[in-house]
Amino acid sequence: MPQTKDYYDVLGVDRDASEKDIKKAYRKLAQKYHPDRNPDDDEAEDRFKEVQEAYDVLGDEEKRKQYDRGGRNPFAGRGPGAGGQNPFGGQNPFGGGGGRTRVRFEQRGGRGGDPLEDLFGQAGGGGGGGGGLGDLFGQFFGGGGAQARGGGRARRQQRGGRRQQRGGRRQQGALDIETTLPLSFEQALEGGPTQVRLPGGETVRLKVPKGARSGMKIRLRGHGKTDAAGRQGDLYVTFNVADHPRFERRGDDLHLTEEIGVFEAVLGAEHRIENAYGKRIRLRIPPGTQPGEQMRLRGQGVETEENTGDLFVHVEVDIPQDLTDRQTERLQAAAEETGLW
Repeated sequence: MPQTKDYYDVLGVDRDASEKDIKKAYRKLAQKYHPDRNPDDDEAEDRFKEVQEAYDVLGDEEKRKQYDRGGRNPFAGRGPGAGGQNPFGGQNPFGGGGGRTRVRFEQRGGRGGDPLEDLFGQAGGGGGGGGGLGDLFGQFFGGGGAQARGGGRARRQQRGGRRQQRGGRRQQGALDIETTLPLSFEQALEGGPTQVRLPGGETVRLKVPKGARSGMKIRLRGHGKTDAAGRQGDLYVTFNVADHPRFERRGDDLHLTEEIGVFEAVLGAEHRIENAYGKRIRLRIPPGTQPGEQMRLRGQGVETEENTGDLFVHVEVDIPQDLTDRQTERLQAAAEETGLW
């Protein structure tokens, strides 16, 4: 992300916004641009990364103070200075005064083995040798750098005791397990607790998000394989939602076909139909409705935590085919009388 971009503008908040407002804005934008909701959309993925980067700074009290003093991200685009000097002028870049923020590294095969490569891009990071940002930060936090710690990416301590993955989606590794969970159409709409059985027979409980769709993937930390060192992988569960006999889902919108009579199409009528949640709703058919016409019922689609879709009703007109002679004569007479023949 360009350093000239203002992080407050990225999140759409004022410079004096509270921590709560910043977190609320971040959640809203992260949900909107999350790659899982925007597959194959490079622009949305770039916006998601911008939002993540902005919140990484503004969501941390010390980093935000540094940013407000410097007017830009003080943590990006900096590599080691000449002669191996501290490029931060002897100051801890993650804290002011004598305090410092602890950064832990976890073992992970990366592009160049630099533990801060994912966090800082490739600024100052070398190949497999020393001298990268990992060795530099090892001097700050003790215990050596990339070589002493074995590489990895920075795992940052989250506020409130919770950890949330930032900076894009984590790539699956050798210790991770992937499985598919079939869901009925109704299960996906309502969401709620369920369980998935792993290949070895273990059962893992999870919560299906309300409005889940086919292809949606969730990550359950620590439910993957365990290696000899005690490190645990994660479990990735992909939902496979069954089709519905009446409703077709397109995003958060639902589509169905409703059959009406020819006189209802001509004169207008009112139907009572059920939405996907079993609620009876009114469908008004205006006079002169044409075959194939589409009617939109707002807020009657799929309900998710962030959004509610619409219900689109596609009208089919049932044209009578087996009329008696008497019915045919009366219809012809009525058509002639009204000028429709």
